[in-house]
Amino acid sequence: METIYLAGYHGVGKTMVGKLIASRKDIKYLDTDQIIEKNENKNVRDIIINKGIEYYTDLEKSILKNNVEQGMIVSLPADVSIDDECRRLIKTSGRVIYLRAKSDTILDHISNDNTKKNDIDNISVFTIEKDLEKLKPYYEDLANYIIDVDNKKLNNVFMEALAIYNFANKVKCHIFIK
Repeated sequence: METIYLAGYHGVGKTMVGKLIASRKDIKYLDTDQIIEKNENKNVRDIIINKGIEYYTDLEKSILKNNVEQGMIVSLPADVSIDDECRRLIKTSGRVIYLRAKSDTILDHISNDNTKKNDIDNISVFTIEKDLEKLKPYYEDLANYIIDVDNKKLNNVFMEALAIYNFANKVKCHIFIK
């Protein structure tokens, strides 16, 4: 079974899609941010503010190296794709679905996030566009598959990702599209 990584910017639906696939397929799900927050007893934002981005990136690398198992679903942090070591590990240990969205879609998703997981102060379309300009080449380099999430409901994105999961793992299934 292939490990499937979900890559993309904050708010594109990696966590929800990852949990849905893992639940449907009865496989393990790993969200690096959740593990970091649990281990550090702080949210990601506070960790980065108090200890720095390098410290946080080192935690991400450690979690990827020590927790990824064959056949699981892994939601990747937005910036993990920049690190060469992480990219090598991801590319050699599974397949990547890039959940791609435009900046206005991302801002809308982050603004409507009731979990406050994406609690980012002063975020704007401009900030997101600037980040995406930097991150997009890395996401595209990692991606085996791309799902555009703009103007789609979560269930549609999930169904596309599930179809990719089934294809990557050569699972026989029937897909009905209405």
